[in-house]
Amino acid sequence: ETKIVYEYVKQAFLNAYIEAWKEQEKETPQPVYLVIEEINRGNCAQIFGDIFQVLDRNSNGFSDYAIVPDADLSRHVKKKIKKLVIVNKEVINAIYEECEEDMVDKVVNGKVLLLPNNLYIWATMNTSDQSLFPIDSAFKRRWDWKYRPITKGIDNDGSELNWRIKADTKEYDWWSFLVKINEIIGSTTNSEDKKLGFFFCKATDSIISAE
Repeated sequence: ETKIVYEYVKQAFLNAYIEAWKEQEKETPQPVYLVIEEINRGNCAQIFGDIFQVLDRNSNGFSDYAIVPDADLSRHVKKKIKKLVIVNKEVINAIYEECEEDMVDKVVNGKVLLLPNNLYIWATMNTSDQSLFPIDSAFKRRWDWKYRPITKGIDNDGSELNWRIKADTKEYDWWSFLVKINEIIGSTTNSEDKKLGFFFCKATDSIISAE
């Protein structure tokens, strides 16, 4: 007998979410990381949707507020984690003492989505690129921000890339050039975002043509 079956297909967030809660069966849960590359290239409000609300964390690292998933998502989460035995169940429930129901029970039964304290969401943003969509302040404040200054390029083996600019018969160090040109850009524009990164040009066999 041939049948057509429709199943919920997990994506990156849900994979990380389920793995993080599975780790809560251990006395010391291992961290689970969801890494988002160049987060400013997407419409954050549309991509995150209701998950936007669970990004607020309390001092224990769990979501301040839970959200109610739609029926399909709820059934899938319940199917994957309903049999979990959460080691620190009472400790977690104590965080939400104002809630009359068992919060951990609601999580494993898919009634609510709640980020555990071992789920980390890391994102990168290249500030020199124009964002395709603006990121509003309400979204920004839910993240810890760390600025990473422009640095010399690193090869896959961890060694520094010694790229050169070739002009006629002479060669010049690409990184030294960037340092000098970025001093001019910085003093002219008063903006870090306008400065050139190491990979602004592409080298062929470590050589960048003057052209």
